[in-house]
Amino acid sequence: MTLATRPRFAFTDVDHTLLRVSTLHHFGEYFFETTRRGEVLAGHRTRMRRLAETGADRATLNESYYLLWADIPVREVDAAAAVWHDELRAAGLYRTSVLTRLRALRAEGVETVLVSGSFRACLRPIEEELGCAAVLCTELEQTDGVFTGKVLRSLIGPAKRTEVEAFAAGYPGHDLAQDYGFGDHISDVAVLESVGHPAVIPVDPALESVARERGWEILRDDQR
Repeated sequence: MTLATRPRFAFTDVDHTLLRVSTLHHFGEYFFETTRRGEVLAGHRTRMRRLAETGADRATLNESYYLLWADIPVREVDAAAAVWHDELRAAGLYRTSVLTRLRALRAEGVETVLVSGSFRACLRPIEEELGCAAVLCTELEQTDGVFTGKVLRSLIGPAKRTEVEAFAAGYPGHDLAQDYGFGDHISDVAVLESVGHPAVIPVDPALESVARERGWEILRDDQR
């Protein structure tokens, strides 16, 4: 494989980067309201609020969130996610600046890779929309086609960079310095600094400050 034919990738965060919303919360509310499981959602909100009040860390909150999906059939979630995505797209919830850049990069041969703490069923329609090369995300346990609520692999914080590097290692001789990265939160720094072309969505002052200090691209949008 020559340098010219080696793959290049654009690693993009999803929540508040590629999309203007959090997939976990936006899709969660959509699913449990449209399937008339409002009491499950109400109990989840109470549990999450109490955890937040105790000062639970981000990893604990993330694992607790996925308890929401316990005993829910995977096929039902997949079907709902497809409809949800159609509505999300129609509502203009893709961030235009990032979507446009990813499509332009793809035209140059740079493949998109989603890197997200969200889960695969929720991300699949986005993967199909963009024709992604891969999705690196949180993985949930399934038993007999039903989610158990247990997290098999969480992909938040430093774990994102670990997974990006492991993915790149699957391509012998791959150089992350040729790749692109997109993020919106200070927790995305590890991934952004691992690639040669980082770009920041300026919604988190802490990350924007880092971007200015390091001379990273700040990708602004007409709409916030």
